[in-house]
Amino acid sequence: MVGAGGIGCELLKTLALSGFRDIHIIDLDTIEVSNLNRQFLFRQSHVGQSKAKVARDAVLKFRPNINITPYHANVKDAQFNVDFFKQFNVVLNGLDNLDARRHVNRLCLAAEVPLVESGTTGFLGQVTVHVKGKTECYECQPKPVPKSYPVCTITSTPSKC
Repeated sequence: MVGAGGIGCELLKTLALSGFRDIHIIDLDTIEVSNLNRQFLFRQSHVGQSKAKVARDAVLKFRPNINITPYHANVKDAQFNVDFFKQFNVVLNGLDNLDARRHVNRLCLAAEVPLVESGTTGFLGQVTVHVKGKTECYECQPKPVPKSYPVCTITSTPSKC
């Protein structure tokens, strides 16, 4: 599993409750106050800590007899190479970074491991499954570039434009 944020918290909980017994989770982020309203595995006392490690600890409280290996790291680090990905039966993406999503897609293709890709845009969610030689890959269709707004628009302070 890659990503322990909004989608990742749900994925990890669902995997644990569905009977998966050996889960690896990669996330480079630490918990911020702004995460607490939508990432239910985290509490105020977790702010500043690793999302992957805290998510593991939270799930082990209600599913103690499973193995969850957290990696507080970037999925683009050299340790997460094709051989690393080959050890898995499936990879689930819960990332919000388009470049990282593409990177995981390429690793899954090279390792010949199915990828379950998920993401959100506003209130909309999407999930796609990518299996080398059977479905199109994540990058086979162009993705829309996320909209960006000037800081002055977001803060309603025209003097910053």
